[in-house]
This record gives sequence, C-alpha cells and structure tokens, in this order.
Amino acid sequence: MLIATVFVTFFGISAGTGLLQFVLKAVSKKKTNTNPQFLTFQKVYFFVYYLVIFGDWLNAPYLYKLYSYYGFIEDQIAIIYVCGFASALAFGTASNYIVQTYGRCRIFIIATLAYAVACLMKLSPDYTILIVGRLLSGAATSLLFCAQEQWYINTHVQTHDFPVDWIEITFVRTSKGNCLCAVLAGIIAYLLCEVFAFSPVVPSLLSVPVLLLSAIFAAKNWKENGSKKGFQSVVNSNTPESIVRMEKRKIFKACCQQLRTIFENKNLFQVGCIQALFESVLCLFVFLWTPVLDHHGPPLGIVFASFMVSHLLGGTIYRIIINLKKILSCYMMVGILVSAGGAVLICVLTTHPSKEFPIISFCAFLVFELASGMYFPAMMDIKKELNLDKVECAAVTWFRVPLNLIACTGLIFLHSVDNATGTKNLFACCFVAVITALLIVIRLSRSAKNMRKTTNDNDDEVILMRGFS
Repeated sequence: MLIATVFVTFFGISAGTGLLQFVLKAVSKKKTNTNPQFLTFQKVYFFVYYLVIFGDWLNAPYLYKLYSYYGFIEDQIAIIYVCGFASALAFGTASNYIVQTYGRCRIFIIATLAYAVACLMKLSPDYTILIVGRLLSGAATSLLFCAQEQWYINTHVQTHDFPVDWIEITFVRTSKGNCLCAVLAGIIAYLLCEVFAFSPVVPSLLSVPVLLLSAIFAAKNWKENGSKKGFQSVVNSNTPESIVRMEKRKIFKACCQQLRTIFENKNLFQVGCIQALFESVLCLFVFLWTPVLDHHGPPLGIVFASFMVSHLLGGTIYRIIINLKKILSCYMMVGILVSAGGAVLICVLTTHPSKEFPIISFCAFLVFELASGMYFPAMMDIKKELNLDKVECAAVTWFRVPLNLIACTGLIFLHSVDNATGTKNLFACCFVAVITALLIVIRLSRSAKNMRKTTNDNDDEVILMRGFS
C-alpha cells in the first residue's frame, strides 16, 4: 500500500508543480533579463553549480540505507550523522574567512576534490573510516558551497559590474534548479539501487566523476577573484610564528565584530533564532525519514524525489501568493510554521513503535517539505523587509552554530537503541523547536509591520513635497 501511495503521490505532485509553474510565469511581475553578457556569465556559473549540487544530492537518498547495509544499528548511524553536523559546525563558522583569505575558486576546487574522496571512503564498511569520511564531507560541503556563492557574488559585482538586484535573479533560478537536481538524483538512485539491484554505495560512487567534472570546469572557466595574499603568506616560511599570531588576531577580531553585529541588532538576532530552530529541524529530518519508512519497504529514491518535488511546490505556491497579493512575509511565515508544526505533531503521533502509520507519516513528511519550500523564499523576503539583506554574510554564518548544536544534541541524547521511543521523542523536540520559532515570528511581525508603516509614511511625505514644489 505504501509503495503505491509513494508512486501515485510523486507523479501527482510533479504534475501539480508543473502546472503551477505555468501559473507563476503568468502572474509574475518581474521581467526576464535579456542582457547577453549576464546570461553568458550565468551559464558559466550554472554549469558548475548544477554539477556539484547534483553530485551532492546523489549521496542523500540511500545514505542511511548504506550504513544499515553495512550492519550498523541506529545508534551507531546517529553518531556518524553527528560527526557530519559537528564538522559542518566547525568549518561553517570559519568558511567565510578561509574562502576570502585563500581564494574562492581555489578553495572550491580543493573542497570539491575532498568531497569526492569522502564519497570514495564509503566503499569501506569500517566504522572509523566512515566517520572520517563523514567528517571530511561535512567540512568539504561547508567550504565549497560558501566558496561558490561568494565567487558568484564577487564576480557579479566586482568583475562584471552588474546591478546588485540581478543577484536575486540567479539565486531564484539556482533554488529551482537545486530541487530539480535533487529529484533527478532520487530517480537515478532508485533505478541503480532498486531496479538494477546495485549496492547502496553506487549512487555515491556515481557522484565522484560528477564532482570531478565540476572541479575541472571551475578550474578552466572560473577566474580567481579572492585574495592571494593569505595563500602566499602560508607558503612563505620566513616568519611562520609572526604570521600565525597575526592570523589569529585577525580571526578573533573578525569574530568579535560579527557577534557584536548580531547582538546589537534585535531583528537580526530574532531572525537568526528562527533560522537556527527551523533549520535544525530540517537537519534532523534528513536523519529521521529513512528509519521511519524503510522497514515498510518503500522505494527510497522515489520517496526522496517526492520530498524534493514538494519542496519545489512550496516555493512555487509562495511566489504565486506574493505576486497576487501584497502581504508581509512575516505573516506568511506564521502560516508556514503552523503547517510545519502540524506536520511534525502528526509524526509524533504516528511513529510510536507499537502504533506506526507509515502512509500518514509519509504524507506528514510531504507537508513538512512543502512548508520548508515556502520557508526559504519567505526568509529572504523577511530579511529585505527588515533591511537585513545587506548584513555581512560572515555574521549570518554564526547562526549555523546553534543550528548544528541543536541537531547534534538531539541525535546524541534522544536517539538510542536503549530508548524504544527515541524517534518519537526527537519529533516531539522538533515540534517544540518549530513552535518556539513561530512565537518569535509573531513577535517579529510587529517590527516588520512598523517598518512598512514608516516606509509608507515617508513615501507619502515625499509625494506631498513634490506636489508643493
């Protein structure tokens, strides 16, 4: 029954998403950018981005299944995931400094090659090697995604001198392309692992040539726009001790400035709390969906593809609503978090070991993914409404610290083979996190409403002054 539900749902949601994409084009008020230089620059960026994101997504659908295939129990698998979150935590906060200091393109290539090595390490069933591979992949993904984003922004503004507003055009397209790559990765992984009955490690092996191709293309077509000074200081061994002391002072000073920026801006702090709470639930969701559904025998690749289509559907619905009606994104976020909280609550009620309802859990997962698809564009718009979109990127990365800490804590303390209701407890904690984020959004919406009122009053004053002149 669950298998049929998964396939019917996948094709149904895919058809609905495709139809709504045409609706979005019809109601969209933004004109298509036809600048030939900009379109050429986008193609150079897109080719590398889509390759590396496709290679990344190939690892996702059967990752938990792979560890289970090697004979590890849930508690051991949870520790492997924790290592990945911890690695992302360590390198995520320093990624901006590393990328800016040693070169964006250079770090991207190194991190992509490291990620390919981490994928190859999954060939080994040794627990220690798998943990090292997970640590390596966590560090590599933090660096490569930071590097490619910064490379694009810097090249867009500094090299080509394109308008800053055009950056959003590119990132909206990458968001949609990201979901499509994930859907394709899920389908291919399903064909490899379940139709052709290959080992669950095969999708990860397939990602290796994809990642290598992206690194080769970046090395050939991306011009380095980062600082060479930091790289040269490392290879220069004349005064190593003074260099190390100087670099430490720079890092400490930059970190203090970033934290000061966060705590001095009340709206930024609240937005950061919302991000940390909701996105930590997303991280836990990555771990939880497979053990909840796997022993009922669904096609995991198609399940994963269904989730990503739902994510794309959520983003499409959000943009249609925003184009049809002027509404504060904070108000939209309230509805989004209510939907996500309801989906997580259903998971709490349907994942008890003695009373499992896999079809209902699957549908709840789809609703949560739809809500998360609406969450990301809504968060971007909230930052614009509160004038936070120009805050230094390095300061925003500090929000990943509590995000990864919450995810790690949940997996370590609430998921154990000694605790039969560990999964249910995790979902309960996820529900508390989503509700807490909802309360913060309700409070934040007042600030957004006041800022819009102030902006409208200023606009009225400008119009009145022009009338007198």
